[in-house]
Amino acid sequence: MKLQKNTLVLIAVALSLTGLVLLFEIQVAPKQEAAKDEKQRIFAFKSDRIQFFTIKTAENILTFERVYAVKGGKSSWEMKVPMQAHANQASVDFLLDRLGTGKSDRTISITPAQLPEFGLDKPQATVTVKLDNQETHRLVLGKTDFSGRFLYAQANPTESPSQNLPVILVPFDFKNATMRPLSEWKKTPEPKTDKQPKPTVSPSPDNKDIEPK
Repeated sequence: MKLQKNTLVLIAVALSLTGLVLLFEIQVAPKQEAAKDEKQRIFAFKSDRIQFFTIKTAENILTFERVYAVKGGKSSWEMKVPMQAHANQASVDFLLDRLGTGKSDRTISITPAQLPEFGLDKPQATVTVKLDNQETHRLVLGKTDFSGRFLYAQANPTESPSQNLPVILVPFDFKNATMRPLSEWKKTPEPKTDKQPKPTVSPSPDNKDIEPK
């Protein structure tokens, strides 16, 4: 009888533990994962809020603006500098998607004197965006890290650093997203067709075959 009572107690404890595990997996774990995901994000805004952005590299300064055919309708992108042109939507989307969803692998702390060591005194590229609420955000891209998989970067760095600075590691494809040839930022023009439609020849009485009688 005593053995049966102990067995029932063990079963009850096991069921309680199972319930706690399920509760953790259903309620606690997703919240912890979401909090971790939010902490790793480079920026908190979504890409569809970006209205204007500038890319500054050693070779070029490019600016782009979102334009609407109808207010509140579908938008497209226009290059404003260094020339007026329709933007390549795929190139723009590739960059904006990374700005809106990109995550940092980790954060390290450096002194202002160490900026050249990480390539952040003379960055490879600097991206500045303006949102629909007029907020501006900036991402500065420095050297590639030792693994070759990440870039050292600063998100919204202070203008006059005087203390330790946070440096994040962002995916290497940020370099591919920003450092494109100018031709890849412009929309490819539609191929022109010089072919003229062939005229339709109507049969005339002179061309009709005359059957022998």
